[in-house]
Amino acid sequence: MDAYQVLVAVAALIIAYGLVSGSRAGRYITAPMVFTVAGAGLATFGFGGNGGVAQNEIVNEAMRLLAEFGLAILLFTDAARINPSHLRKNDLLPTRMLLAGLPGTALLGFAIALLLFPDAQWWALGLIALILAPTDAALAQSAIANPKMPERISQTLNVESGLNDGLVLPPILIVLGIAAGHGNESGIAATVAAHLILGPLAGIVIGYGGGWLVRRAVHAREMTPLFQRLSAPALAIIAYAGAEAISGNGFIAAFVAGGMLPLTLHRYNPAQRLEDFAEAEASILTSALFFLFGALILPLGAPLWDMAALLYAILSLTVIRMLPVALSLAGAGLSTATTGLLAWFGPRGIASVLYLLIVIQSLGGETPDRIVSVVSLTVLISIFVHGISAAPLAALYLRHARGGKQNG
Repeated sequence: MDAYQVLVAVAALIIAYGLVSGSRAGRYITAPMVFTVAGAGLATFGFGGNGGVAQNEIVNEAMRLLAEFGLAILLFTDAARINPSHLRKNDLLPTRMLLAGLPGTALLGFAIALLLFPDAQWWALGLIALILAPTDAALAQSAIANPKMPERISQTLNVESGLNDGLVLPPILIVLGIAAGHGNESGIAATVAAHLILGPLAGIVIGYGGGWLVRRAVHAREMTPLFQRLSAPALAIIAYAGAEAISGNGFIAAFVAGGMLPLTLHRYNPAQRLEDFAEAEASILTSALFFLFGALILPLGAPLWDMAALLYAILSLTVIRMLPVALSLAGAGLSTATTGLLAWFGPRGIASVLYLLIVIQSLGGETPDRIVSVVSLTVLISIFVHGISAAPLAALYLRHARGGKQNG
């Protein structure tokens, strides 16, 4: 499957799904489900190769660039859309979930992986736990975007999913550097240090400088709304490329650059343009990535699935996610229903897929089968379970909340 076929297929699916997206069926059949199944279907019927896709085909130039630039844009827009004030109010719920729930999820995931996969290398289990730690709010949009959902809940989930992608990236890079085994320990440490210093530095310079230029152009009425929207993906790619050019990490740079924009665009129209981009053009990108997940990753992972992978996937979406989040929210004054809702909506999506592609690209044919099998199966189950449950669970929660107020 080449880039041309992917583009045409995604465009056709966008139109087809768009025609029913606002119907009752669209509340339960989400876009990620449709694009994943369509990609898997095309792969099954021969468009993706002979019964699957070899690892070296996954990282051909077109798909490599789509994955890398897609993750850079995702990290950039996630960081740019976060209002820092939301990290300081609402009982610090996002901060609790990010600083306690996220590390707890990764550590518990690693511990359970050690029990279920005793023969695997420790770094492979570490990568599994880290790759599956970040969440994707897009898979539960019918709940989060529900206008009746309290802003406190929807904003907490949006902030968490927006920031956890970037927070798990440095440890993934560290473990991946150890796994790749390039050079001695001091060489690995130097490379990681360069990534963590030069990457953020490039992000600060490009994000702040680019935001200042956009703000100045908008203030002088010299930049059209169209190019205000396009400034988001453009700056993300520039930050990524700039960091790579100085041996920094492009993904960290893109995330930091996005975080710089609210400092320069506060109260200016470009901030809204970024929202517009996230709701429109970014949807095309994520749709293409879910399509590639179905077409490329599922054929690679499906033959490797076993009962151990299924058990870990189920635990990852329940105990591994929900227990640390519940503990992180203890003492916040939340009802059991609210804590349960926040803990349950931890779907695994685009970030996990893209991190898996980065691992495959870095390790090539030496990528452990266990990583591919567990991550692909967990994301697939999450796409359907969280997508189907979002609307009814949101409705159940709102009825429970109204009942509690009436009884109170």
